[in-house]
Amino acid sequence: MRAWSGWIPVILLLIALLAPPVAGEKRPVLPLPPVTAPDGFAGTCYSGYNDPFGQVPGRPFLPLMIQAGSRWDRFDFSWPVLEKREGQWSFAAHDQLVSDLRAAGMNILGILLWTPDWAATGDCIPTPESLWLDRQPSLRHAPVFRPSVAPMSTPPLCMTTPPRGLEQEWNDWTTADGDPVNTWGRFVYTVAYRYRDSVQYWEVWNEPDLSGFWSGSSTDYARLLKVAYRAIKAACPDCKVLFGGIAYYEKPNFYRWVLNQLKSDPEAPAHNYFFDIMAIHLYHRSSSIYDVTQVIRSGMREFVPDRPIWLTETGSPVWNDSSVISPTVPYTWSATMTEAAAYVIQSYANARAAGIERYFFFRAHDDYCDKNRDGDCSDRGIDYGMGELFGLVRNDRTLRPAYVAFQVATTYLVSPTMVTSVNHSSGVRRVTFWGTPRGKISVLWNTLPTATVFSYPATLPTATLVDRLGITRTITATGGVYSLFLPGATANNGGGVGTSDYIIGGEPYLVVETETVPPTATVRSVTVSLPPTVTVSWEGADDAAGIWLYDVQVREETASWANWLTLTTATSGTYGVPRLGTWCFRARAWDRAGNRGDWSPGVCATVTPTRTLHLTVEGVFGDEDGDGMQGPDEPTLTATLRLLDPRGTDAVAPTVGTSWEFTATLPVEIYTLEATPEGWPSPPPGWLPRRIPVEVASGMDTQEVRLSVALRPHRASVYLPLTLRGFAP
Repeated sequence: MRAWSGWIPVILLLIALLAPPVAGEKRPVLPLPPVTAPDGFAGTCYSGYNDPFGQVPGRPFLPLMIQAGSRWDRFDFSWPVLEKREGQWSFAAHDQLVSDLRAAGMNILGILLWTPDWAATGDCIPTPESLWLDRQPSLRHAPVFRPSVAPMSTPPLCMTTPPRGLEQEWNDWTTADGDPVNTWGRFVYTVAYRYRDSVQYWEVWNEPDLSGFWSGSSTDYARLLKVAYRAIKAACPDCKVLFGGIAYYEKPNFYRWVLNQLKSDPEAPAHNYFFDIMAIHLYHRSSSIYDVTQVIRSGMREFVPDRPIWLTETGSPVWNDSSVISPTVPYTWSATMTEAAAYVIQSYANARAAGIERYFFFRAHDDYCDKNRDGDCSDRGIDYGMGELFGLVRNDRTLRPAYVAFQVATTYLVSPTMVTSVNHSSGVRRVTFWGTPRGKISVLWNTLPTATVFSYPATLPTATLVDRLGITRTITATGGVYSLFLPGATANNGGGVGTSDYIIGGEPYLVVETETVPPTATVRSVTVSLPPTVTVSWEGADDAAGIWLYDVQVREETASWANWLTLTTATSGTYGVPRLGTWCFRARAWDRAGNRGDWSPGVCATVTPTRTLHLTVEGVFGDEDGDGMQGPDEPTLTATLRLLDPRGTDAVAPTVGTSWEFTATLPVEIYTLEATPEGWPSPPPGWLPRRIPVEVASGMDTQEVRLSVALRPHRASVYLPLTLRGFAP
């Protein structure tokens, strides 16, 4: 039996894969080994919940998310829970939750939101007590409000209104000055200061562009964000502040309205425009993770300097899980469990391609509302929570295919040197992770409903193909390509645009080309050319994939290195120096698997002042009488003429003749005009070589130098004996 034991999981997995699909069937999902080396890109929302059924102690979903590769948890720091009545704080549940998450190795993104009724403004409806989870005995340690059950009403719920005193200075917490207390500023400062050592990232409200969350105006939210920023930075200078995650589609210009007001605030430039990170929430359509992010980034740059973007919510609800919901019926924006698993990998890859800095999947478990499992979510006092199934795992902790897909992403798609993407005309989407710890990895899927065979250019002769369940097989290139069968897309429950709209692509596959040894690079030469430019050449070497690209940097003497050429195929270039002095260059190489080598040692050259010299050697003659002038009987001579720099190198090309004339731009320094008569060395009689100093002086105009070269006669040669000491005859 021992010999077969290692095959049991594989056999079970094959049985699960080969069994005919049944709508709504709850198949056993086998997890991959725990992810131990993620790169911190991925997180989940609400992983710190207790068991919804009160049967398992502790936080049973937390270890599952750690094993999935999540290293971030995002959850609410709800003001009405923490300060239910003004001045009466209740931190015990959050203290324990924060402590448990940090002990497990989770980073925390806290959401600061909701206005308690006592701090609400305007005409509003008091918040029903039934909406708060702290009323549920099994969840006393996770007092998180469930926004999915928040009704939209007119007038609005008080919890969605701008807090009292928001117009006051952020730290105006007294009525002694005759005006109201800034209750929001006091709340934010109190919470940020209390958790300053454990929570370094704070998201200011949730989806303020949706009326169900924020009934104030964009101007009100701009003020809310400003006050929160000032309070957080005062409590924790190193903490980062996130713009409340925007849902985008209801009010696509809301964030622009807010940014326009922040830009107009005279205090904004000194305070980073009151936020450090833009947060976005995008669901259902995997392509939107890339496309909409580009739109939002472009819109943000119109008003404020660029900054990171975090995807703090994304996910896809499933409709066909009959173990939780019966009967199962597809609805708009829903997906099957298989499609939702494909969404995980596609959204994750698109997020990296879009330059998103953090990815949060919504959510860890369903928190499905039917807590007594009677098929009805409306049992008062018992049922609460989400009305859709978003979880990577169910309430009973069994895994969905999306869980394993999350593991695939956090196992393979980590720590790239760069990420690129392309949409092929065949409908295939390709996102390539270059230089990962496993090599070059491309994620490919078909966006069209018709299956296709895609020819993927090979970097190496063989590769590993990985599917969304983590099953691997070796593939071999033929004619320089891998032929990949990509199934068609099936998720066509789009939002009212017809069944031809496929919101999730077909089955995604990972092509892993394992080459992890970085290449080397060397700067071959750095030479000063004229006018004041430096010609640089470099080369690289690689063991397998071959050299792909180079980066070249430059610096002035001891200054910091700066990019000159980035991702270039060139192996030489000419750099125009902006100033005279010493300039250094270094290079690094990329191989075709995306591995990036180390920087080479710097090689330097000194660029000195220059001036144009017009030199005329009117003649070379034998100066028999030594008067420096050519007499009628003194012969004209042929000589090799050279102009040497102080290092003995030809400053211009030498010539042979009886005269010489040239124009050249040379560094300002003292040169030597060397004349060597034809036939030298020779016995007397003859003529001796001569060296004449020529100084190129500073100046803007052309320097004129005219001279004749008078060679002295060679009358005799004297030979001196050489004596060697210390040698026996």
